[in-house]
Amino acid sequence: MKVPVVYTAVFAMLFQQALSTMSGLTIPVLAPPIAAETGMSASLVGVYTAFLYGGSMISSLAGGGFLLRYGALRVSQVCLLVVAIGLLINMPGYIYLFVLGAIVTGLGGGPSTPASSQILARYTNPATAPFVFSIKQTGVPVGGVIAGVLLPVFVEMFGWRGALVCAASMSLVFALMLQPFRAEFDSDRQPHRSLKLTDLRATLGAVLRDARVRELALGLFAFTGLQLAFASFFISFLSLGMGWTLTDAGIAYSIAMGAGIAGRLIWGWVGSRYVPPVLLLAVLGLAMGVACMAIGLVDETWQKPAVWAVAFCYGMTGIGYQGVLLAEIARIAPPGMAGVVTGGAVFFAYVGMITFPGSFGIILALTDSYQTAFVILGAVPIVVGAMLFVSARRQRI
Repeated sequence: MKVPVVYTAVFAMLFQQALSTMSGLTIPVLAPPIAAETGMSASLVGVYTAFLYGGSMISSLAGGGFLLRYGALRVSQVCLLVVAIGLLINMPGYIYLFVLGAIVTGLGGGPSTPASSQILARYTNPATAPFVFSIKQTGVPVGGVIAGVLLPVFVEMFGWRGALVCAASMSLVFALMLQPFRAEFDSDRQPHRSLKLTDLRATLGAVLRDARVRELALGLFAFTGLQLAFASFFISFLSLGMGWTLTDAGIAYSIAMGAGIAGRLIWGWVGSRYVPPVLLLAVLGLAMGVACMAIGLVDETWQKPAVWAVAFCYGMTGIGYQGVLLAEIARIAPPGMAGVVTGGAVFFAYVGMITFPGSFGIILALTDSYQTAFVILGAVPIVVGAMLFVSARRQRI
């Protein structure tokens, strides 16, 4: 029996998203063994993340024209190839190569979300889009689980350099596995479309012209920025700040990622059937801010199950929101432009990905307190959640 195209699209894009996410998290997860060998401070993870998502910010804006000309699946394949190269650049262990590796990996990761949105928007209807997009977006926490569980194992077996080779190889293999689906998923490409510098302005303008997209882009900025700050520093917090082993810290991190997978499916279902998406996003913004602040209360007296519970609560909300948000952006985008509009909105997500981890690193350097950083940054999504709540009420009037 032939598998429906939408199922193939969802799971192909889910794993593409998972490997792209894993690539971005590889150096933050490997930060403790890298710091132990090279002597570099773990607080430099914030700097690495800033360069990583600086590259992503550029490619998310520039990718709109490539999506339309070459097709979203071809762009996905190239993205996986580029992130693999970016990971391998880090292997010598020199600080300047970590900077270059961050930029290259970021350039590869930037178009992954717009590409998947472009494909899924063709095969879903507005009523089921929040759930379908949420299934696909479980690729992000799945990538986090892969990073949190497999990378420490690779380190134990092959060292941190061997772990980089393993992560890069996974991306390369999946890029090849996507090739049989190109004829179907890239059938809408426009091979004669020219690539112009004005594509960047058009992509950004697609967000700024529409008040609804602007508000959702602000949500992406705050929610995704906090999510990346958590992903970049939670393992280091438990390992270096609380004295946990890297394996135990990876388990706690994976609990948050697992909760994010469940959250994305649950909130996607709720947003498709019961609660208006913008109102749901407002509630999730408030909840994730509270959960992040709760992480700031963790100290050496806390038992592991209590830390797991806080990580679970953050994962359900601070990682579970994304499918609902991206589906809403695709829903209000003009026909055939879901990938372009998503690329413009994701630009603001990458601004958050630079701002939040960088700010976390600065706060950590100034206060020597992970807890303080979690509390301060947790206040931001609470403010944005309140703004979205006002917007949701306005849309209902």
